[in-house]
Amino acid sequence: MNRRTFSKNILGVSTGALCTPKALWSYENRDGRLEKIPKTDTHVHLFDLNNLSYSWLKNSPTINRNFDLQDYKEATKTSNIGKIVFMESGTDAGLGLKEANLVSQLALSEPKIKGIVARADLSQGSDTEETLEQLCELPLVKGIRAGFPKNAASSSDFLAGFRALANHKLSFDLLLSPPLMDEAVELAKKFPDTTFILDHLGNPNVDEADTTPWRNGIAKLAELPNINCKISGIITRFGQDWSVEKIKPYILYVIEKFGMDRLVFAGDWPVVLKAGSYQSWSRAFEKITEQFSDEELHKIYHKNADHIYRL
Repeated sequence: MNRRTFSKNILGVSTGALCTPKALWSYENRDGRLEKIPKTDTHVHLFDLNNLSYSWLKNSPTINRNFDLQDYKEATKTSNIGKIVFMESGTDAGLGLKEANLVSQLALSEPKIKGIVARADLSQGSDTEETLEQLCELPLVKGIRAGFPKNAASSSDFLAGFRALANHKLSFDLLLSPPLMDEAVELAKKFPDTTFILDHLGNPNVDEADTTPWRNGIAKLAELPNINCKISGIITRFGQDWSVEKIKPYILYVIEKFGMDRLVFAGDWPVVLKAGSYQSWSRAFEKITEQFSDEELHKIYHKNADHIYRL
């Protein structure tokens, strides 16, 4: 790939003629190479309303129902998903361990589930240590996603919990927006041996004309070698009027900043349904990245995930 050409395709700079959604659906992978590249989906939610509660779903009526593995398989049947990382799904407080146990049981009959990022409150002092010890008894638990407070890098309670996470060699998924990126940088500096994964491109505020805060935050995060970026969630930020033209600059910017070795692909199922379908997102990403080599695509789609999440 021509680095000089690629470096011009960043947010705020014209990316030339882009495919619109209408044209995208007729896009064909004519050389068949993408069918040969297995995908590791690093962000799969499952909603089990029979056994768990999710208060946040009350504000998301389009997805406020059970979503199980069969639903996921149906949605991804043409996507060549080889491995799955289950992402904690926003259960109510105190249910993270139960959720991780339920998914561990599912994995006994679904070998594609290779990892679990569990929910845990890192601000609970000695209770945090106990929770992490219980989670680590489950072999598939690879990391934690937790609430990220504004004072994460200075809060004694949160730092104590995070130190326990680091001692257990768990990764940490960062769910935040641009105003908290500087705080995430400071936290990652304090724990250079811990692997961080930035979810959903850092949730840029796509309604704002000035993307400088997001771009600056991404640049600072990308400077730290222990921070990685997950390419996901961007169509949901735009909603149902998203287009390839709208999402492409954001994706190319994080690729430019993080490089090919610190990026992972994710579908964000079933939250993606708020804006489109799994296939519409997957095909959009294929179209945007068709310029890359097979080696680069293998990294983004599965090789990076294997070592970042220790699959």
